[in-house]
Amino acid sequence: MKPLFTFLVFLVLCNCSAADNSCQATCTHDGYPMPCGVWLKNETKSGSLGTYALNSGVAKLHCSFSSLPEPVQIQWMFRPSDSVTAQWREFPCAKKEEHKNCQKEEIVVESHCEVRMNSLKMSGTYKCAATIPNHHDQRYRAFSSEFAINVVGIEPVRLISSRLPMNKNGEINLEVCANPRPEVFWHTIDGIITPEKSSDRFAVTALTPRTALKVQSEPLAAVPYCYRTSLLIHKVHENDEFHMSIRGELNIVHEKITVKVKSSNTENCLLLMIFSLVFAF
Repeated sequence: MKPLFTFLVFLVLCNCSAADNSCQATCTHDGYPMPCGVWLKNETKSGSLGTYALNSGVAKLHCSFSSLPEPVQIQWMFRPSDSVTAQWREFPCAKKEEHKNCQKEEIVVESHCEVRMNSLKMSGTYKCAATIPNHHDQRYRAFSSEFAINVVGIEPVRLISSRLPMNKNGEINLEVCANPRPEVFWHTIDGIITPEKSSDRFAVTALTPRTALKVQSEPLAAVPYCYRTSLLIHKVHENDEFHMSIRGELNIVHEKITVKVKSSNTENCLLLMIFSLVFAF
């Protein structure tokens, strides 16, 4: 009895395996009794989407499609929100899982995509596209709804350039990337100074969108979510230290700007050498 039971189990497993591997069903182009094509079956609910925090938010998207006569291939697509002319492009999920269910009446493929918000540039619109390979008619492709995601937060400050000669006028140029547009505060020995304000020794320029030249023959393009600000210093002191606070929608970030004051020791040494030569003669 036991060998017979084992043999029956083996047959069932073989049959299931063969069905899963082929995963094909019969359909007709005229729609009767079972039409050929691809149909959206389920997708991410709008309530689970919206605004996520930078470096901590995780969006879990999913979609499923039914199809005949073969299973679909699902691609996750993305279009950034900072450009109205941007094209849809495929993007890699941080974690992706797919499940396939093969039946005679329909073949269902379900895809789960995990998106980790590690960049402000991940703000945009997401969707999944399903197609049956090697079938070019419109009936063999379908799309989910578009999922809008907004990433808010503050990225680390980037030093663009600095010029800090001792006892001369200097400047520090920074790039601040945040969504939404942040508030910026410079901490100086004269107190806190905000953009377009000044003190006896310090002045801060307006917070302006950062631009870059992508193609030589085209105009400057704005860098998404990034701004430029400069601190102007009257007569740089040796003990000057520079700190900045950036206030965003969720938090305040405090940054120490690590820059070096250019010492005048080289100039002093050169003067000493000149005086030494003069007295030598």
